[in-house]
Amino acid sequence: MKIKNRVWISLLLSIILIVVLSGCSGLPKTAKINITIVPNPVPYDTEDEVWWFHLIFSESNGVGVTLISLRFDSYDQAEELVDTQILYEEDITDWFDSNYLPAFSTLSNWIWHTGTSKYNIITVAGVDDNDNPIEATGRVDFLPQ
Repeated sequence: MKIKNRVWISLLLSIILIVVLSGCSGLPKTAKINITIVPNPVPYDTEDEVWWFHLIFSESNGVGVTLISLRFDSYDQAEELVDTQILYEEDITDWFDSNYLPAFSTLSNWIWHTGTSKYNIITVAGVDDNDNPIEATGRVDFLPQ
């Protein structure tokens, strides 16, 4: 009976060791970018004649990201794509003072929108510190004038 218990204890300890060590030596983490738009939906500013919103990128998985593109796809009332604007690294740096999003950090700026689109799909793409491609999307809705 004692030999059976030793076998089970050894087996259990081996499994625990494998689980613990595999967690330490597993694949590197991948960054996760979250897109937040405040307010959303965005009211029309009659004084400036634009829609102002705060665009916030945050990283929530503990890995930094170099942002390489930021895309705004504008859709009209009929849900048809009417315009696309793409910013690359230099433009992202101009808008946000950096194109690098550190781990557990944020980049943000106030953005204004003109035109007649009903909403934009925002797509940000980059490469994290572990060389993984990263992409995140968000939607910003514009209230009628």
